[in-house]
Amino acid sequence: MDLNAIAIFSQVVECGSFTQAAESLDMTKSTVSRKVAELEQHLGVRLITRSTRNLTLTPEGENFYQSCTQMLEIMEQAELEVTANQDLVRGRLNVVMPVELGQLVLANYIHEFLKLYPNVSIHLELTNREVDIIGEGIDLYAQVGEVSDSNLVARQIHTSRRLMVASPEYLEEFGQIHTPEDLKPPHHQVKIYNKAVKVPRWHLMQGAEEYTVDLPYQLRVNTITSSQIACLSGLGIAILPEFLCREHFASGRLVHLLPEWDMPLVPISFVYPQRKLIPKRLRLFIDYLIECCEQRTTRVAKKAAN
Repeated sequence: MDLNAIAIFSQVVECGSFTQAAESLDMTKSTVSRKVAELEQHLGVRLITRSTRNLTLTPEGENFYQSCTQMLEIMEQAELEVTANQDLVRGRLNVVMPVELGQLVLANYIHEFLKLYPNVSIHLELTNREVDIIGEGIDLYAQVGEVSDSNLVARQIHTSRRLMVASPEYLEEFGQIHTPEDLKPPHHQVKIYNKAVKVPRWHLMQGAEEYTVDLPYQLRVNTITSSQIACLSGLGIAILPEFLCREHFASGRLVHLLPEWDMPLVPISFVYPQRKLIPKRLRLFIDYLIECCEQRTTRVAKKAAN
């Protein structure tokens, strides 16, 4: 198989057109088109569906592109490891994480990493959709909840404590909560439906005692921030990460319900595909984020102790 043709095909996909790929590769459009056609003939399948205005990958083309991307990255990293440029960190990282985790916790660390390594580019997607890490060619995913796929490597960075909270106005209207048995209609929840955050909710524990809650809801949202805003507005009981509640406890805008009862801790992990050779930029990126998260946890613990 012609490795140049593979590189040209990958460039066509990334540029979205034969013309732009030819310009970036300093080749003629006809050469680029011919190389892709030869690759398709060699594989015996059509990789790209062409039209006058755009091009679309076939299912076979999509799968082949993901494999090509990984192969080219491995070849690039192998070259760096055995040449004088081995200290140079460069290339692209495709990173996906839940919205709040990215915006409220990790965004600043990512910005600082890019300042340290200006030859690295990051494609960052903040989303609460369900993702296919391997199928979508994702280099790193920040997952909230347990990781069960044996094809993935998971490095846990934190365990999140969740609290049951409500506004004073809500409790005044619907009644105070003194025991788990009080969690029944007319009380209702602000329900979070979020495929990216796979965590059990409404399971209370106190020593050997356990209690499961299943409240109806009037409002269903897909982000933790939306749930927090609705809860502050008195629209129901919410389950929120502890760090989002502290300032509202201090101001009196939220009340911690049943503080003597615990909820299961939720692991937060960096997840990436199993690989024999991990690109240096990914290895450094993961190590940097983990170090930043550990320092943040230490600062929070010291502040709470004081």
